[in-house]
Amino acid sequence: MEKTISLTDSIFNIVNKYEEVIKVMEILGFEGMTNKTTINTVGRIMTLKKGAGFKNIDIKKIKDEFEKHGFIVEE
Repeated sequence: MEKTISLTDSIFNIVNKYEEVIKVMEILGFEGMTNKTTINTVGRIMTLKKGAGFKNIDIKKIKDEFEKHGFIVEE
């Protein structure tokens, strides 16, 4: 089964679909966005794309890391 995520979907939705996303987010430097409380609150409106802007993480780096972990990343 293909694991597809969108950079514009909420982190809440992505994590509920694929819990292993949390580990990838930690690798990328999304500290603070990986605990359950934050995911259940801020994560409902935060996307990977918005989070990348806040954390100054390059979108290509995000795509590459998720692809390395078996995800297909849509913009």
